[in-house]
Amino acid sequence: MTQIALIEDHAKIRANLTFLLEAESYTVSAFDSAERFLDAMDEGSSYDLILMDIRLPGLSGLDCCRQLKRKHREIPVIVISGEASMDETVAALELGVFDFIEKPIAGIRLLQSIRHALEVISLRRRLRLLQQQEGTPLLGTSKVMSELRQAIERVAPTHSRILIRGESGTGKELVAASIHAHSTYQKGPFVKLNCAAIPAHLIEGELFGHKRGAFTDAHQDRPGVFEQANGGTLFLDEIGDMDVQLQSRFLRVLEAGTVRRIGDTCERPVEVRVIAATHQDLETRVQQGLFREDLFYRLAAIPLDVPPLRDRLEDVPLLFRHFTVQISRLNQLVPRPLADDVDELLQNLPWRGNVRELKNVAERAMVLGSGMIESSELRLLASQPAPKAHRWIQIESLSDLPNLKDFRYETERAYIEMVLHRFGWNITRAATQLGLQRSYLHQKISQLGIERPI
Repeated sequence: MTQIALIEDHAKIRANLTFLLEAESYTVSAFDSAERFLDAMDEGSSYDLILMDIRLPGLSGLDCCRQLKRKHREIPVIVISGEASMDETVAALELGVFDFIEKPIAGIRLLQSIRHALEVISLRRRLRLLQQQEGTPLLGTSKVMSELRQAIERVAPTHSRILIRGESGTGKELVAASIHAHSTYQKGPFVKLNCAAIPAHLIEGELFGHKRGAFTDAHQDRPGVFEQANGGTLFLDEIGDMDVQLQSRFLRVLEAGTVRRIGDTCERPVEVRVIAATHQDLETRVQQGLFREDLFYRLAAIPLDVPPLRDRLEDVPLLFRHFTVQISRLNQLVPRPLADDVDELLQNLPWRGNVRELKNVAERAMVLGSGMIESSELRLLASQPAPKAHRWIQIESLSDLPNLKDFRYETERAYIEMVLHRFGWNITRAATQLGLQRSYLHQKISQLGIERPI
């Protein structure tokens, strides 16, 4: 039975709210002052939610919230008031109250807020329990995720090299981080490198480092990621995109356990656990001559497959709620409640972009919307993909290199367009994020030919 503490000094309002809440099968303990409520808490009473007026005789609602924050910060608090000033409202939100409802109170609005607050706190407890039980940030109660966590627990303490396979956006980096956290290398660094995000002529320096004077702009010695990860784990994402000519040198480092910087003559010993990941079929690339067979067998001693979201649809509502809470906390927003039919819709959408797409939709819902998240809004948000990273950002070969003028133009245009999309074309918020005056941002939009979507 859900226990609600109601703190309201007005006898008639207190009686009406008690009647409303008990009609919804909540157990209500009513208090006419914050002092009596805190005394009950000190005597061992516990509550699942607190409904509190901000203007109270004696100890104010704000002061009561401050005391609760020190001792019972997990209990959600909903503040009600008809006289609160703007300063009081802001102070209450800064203290972490879940919602702020003005008098006269609309019963439906209040009940929706209570249901959502209880849902959020239940989700937080469930997430914490899952993390404690499984020892991993990988969320989900589906069979495939349970099997993946069990596989991680088995392989993490070993010294075996692991190849993580899965579609883009499934969370391969999280799997690698979880393996590192449960391995004998956990006290060492966890270094990441995306082989597809760095031009081919630069990735060699990123991997192995360089000596001062080895090439133009090499003004000082620089260690590569192998040396940076010494004593820890090196996670190489999208290993299938590594240039064939570079693969032979990479293989030698794996076999010898030493690395030589570009332009250097000495070998440096490194003790690194290498975890690779790919969304490609490496066996096919081996047959096509695009990936060395001996390197494949070196990396894929133990393959781990990360399931796409369509194979774990029962996890989607849990993940979506987790992301809404996470994004709300990051942006200091009040989490939006979900309509009753949203869970069913979440499990019926295609999610071709997997968990990454799901998180993007959750972010759009939290940042761009207000009030309850309806299934119609969610369907619209899921059908509007965020702008793709511009082609200049991932340059695959020397022949693809643009001149500096084109690079500046294209990347500036892509970045401003992305920020505008992020803030729903709210020019004021976008300008603040970009550090520009609104008038100058308008000029840039016109100069760069950026068009607002219809």
